[in-house]
Amino acid sequence: VVLELAAVLLATALAFAWGVNTARIERGCTAIGGEYLFLLIPLMYYSGKRIVLDWVAEVRSQWGEDCI
Repeated sequence: VVLELAAVLLATALAFAWGVNTARIERGCTAIGGEYLFLLIPLMYYSGKRIVLDWVAEVRSQWGEDCI
């Protein structure tokens, strides 16, 4: 769990740093823009992970009920 959290936070930090740098080069200044949406990666990752795990559990339970 700790390793997964560290990997997600590292990916978020790298994506954010890349986005800020790319936006600065594109704009020529340090304005705030859409690159700050990269900070939502952990929220989207863990929400998506929970949805997929719940879906898999539901499919498994339905599959088991149909076979009985």
